[in-house]
Amino acid sequence: MRYQSLALILLFGASGAGFAQEVDRFADGLVPGAYLRVGAGAMTPVNAQGSLRDWRPGKGASIAWESWDGGQSGVSRVGFALSAAYSSLPLDTPRFLTEFIPPNGGSVSSISAGSAGVLEVITNIIFRVPAPYVMPHFTVGLGFIDWRPGEIQYTGSAGSGKTRQQRRSGGEVALGGGLDKHIYDRFAVFSEATYVFGLTRYGSGYGSTTGICAASGCDALKNTTVTTLRGGLRVRLMR
Repeated sequence: MRYQSLALILLFGASGAGFAQEVDRFADGLVPGAYLRVGAGAMTPVNAQGSLRDWRPGKGASIAWESWDGGQSGVSRVGFALSAAYSSLPLDTPRFLTEFIPPNGGSVSSISAGSAGVLEVITNIIFRVPAPYVMPHFTVGLGFIDWRPGEIQYTGSAGSGKTRQQRRSGGEVALGGGLDKHIYDRFAVFSEATYVFGLTRYGSGYGSTTGICAASGCDALKNTTVTTLRGGLRVRLMR
């Protein structure tokens, strides 16, 4: 009788474990805990205006810490993340050569320019969609964006000089979506797309009378709108 009772306990335990596994398959390997998400990709200015239009799409990297609590089906459908990202955008040289007018007149024949650096620090709420074999998710984030253009050295018909666009920074709203795929143990790969609206049009104006927009008559301060496409690795930090 004792052995029969033990067999029944093991049978019910195995059935319960099988049921839990069946429910958890809609999280594609995600379990409660902390994760590190490391990615790389490309940033592109959207509908760029003012000085923002002088920079082309560039590359960047990101790192994020995220946390998922337990839920009724094993893991919550809502997670929290804190992330930082940095992108480097090259100057649109043909556009600069065509539109820039040096303060002392004449035309520009050659340039040497540093990249524009874009730093973002964001807090995100992540909403996962239960699905088998893959984990779709959407994010809503609030944070800080800092746009710092590089120095531009130019040589023209009236001499040489330097110019730098105004640094701009402010709050940002980020909306995104992506897919995670568990591959092995605590590792998963991901791809994501993000749209960022940066409130950067507020400031004290152009920092120098030799700025590109000040010289060519365009708007110096505009809101920053960019899109980012990234892919990378998600790693669970603790078992």
